[in-house]
Amino acid sequence: MSEREFARIAPLLSTLGRFVRTAGGDGYLVGGAARDLLLRRSPVDLDVAVEGPVRSVASLVSALAAEAGWSVEARHERFGTAKLRSPDGTGIDIAATREEHYPFPGALPVVSTGVSIRKDLGRRDFTVHAMAFRLSDAGVEPSLLDPFGGEKDLGRRCLRLLHEGSLADDPTRVFRAARYAARLEFEVDPGFAEALRRGIESGSFARISGDRLRRALQEVLSEQNRAMAVEILARLGVFDVLVEGWDVPVTVARNLSETPGPEAAWVRLMSSASPSLRERIASRLNFSRALRRAVGCPR
Repeated sequence: MSEREFARIAPLLSTLGRFVRTAGGDGYLVGGAARDLLLRRSPVDLDVAVEGPVRSVASLVSALAAEAGWSVEARHERFGTAKLRSPDGTGIDIAATREEHYPFPGALPVVSTGVSIRKDLGRRDFTVHAMAFRLSDAGVEPSLLDPFGGEKDLGRRCLRLLHEGSLADDPTRVFRAARYAARLEFEVDPGFAEALRRGIESGSFARISGDRLRRALQEVLSEQNRAMAVEILARLGVFDVLVEGWDVPVTVARNLSETPGPEAAWVRLMSSASPSLRERIASRLNFSRALRRAVGCPR
């Protein structure tokens, strides 16, 4: 992030830090916002974790909403989350610190709020997203909270999971890894192969719904650098994990950069599949009728 860009958001960070403490919590800049600050990139949105009672998030949101120019786009008091828009148009995602427990591989998580910021960081997907800067009246404090070595991985330009069971907990993380690696031009850590193996053996990929898989893949195909993202998935063998026999050649993946949008990308992605394989893919990922027609496998 350039000094000019930081100077632009510093007053906003200062405001957030001051209001969080007034609401009875401690605020931290986390996730992609902390990552981008270290990479000197301009963040699209700001992610703020609030450590303290869950009610402090509701108090914070109400106080900010009463200020001129602020607006609340979404609020879920039960879960301690909210989406706000600042006077300068910056999107701000606010959430109470939380930890997650997965009842079984591939399940949606059971969330507990009001935990420490360190426990909150421990639930995240990649080490480069498990870092935090504490908010203060001056903006952010200079010391970085980095319990998993995310700053080192940023220097290596490497995307690394927090633990080997991560894909057993949430198989969609492999799609997020491909998206972020392509977006940031990072390498995926070699440990992904072992995590993928564990995820497969746990049954999480087989158990997860077709809708969740399709949405995750749709997000990959919506990336500007979708060709690199799909190539990463292809090299990891993810498509064969989703549907046995589905092989996406590297040449097909690389040609996705020429497609005008996600629907055309779906067509290109399945171009080398036989009719019977296309039907199995469409069934497993629960394609809509429109998408079935587009890829050539109407019912």
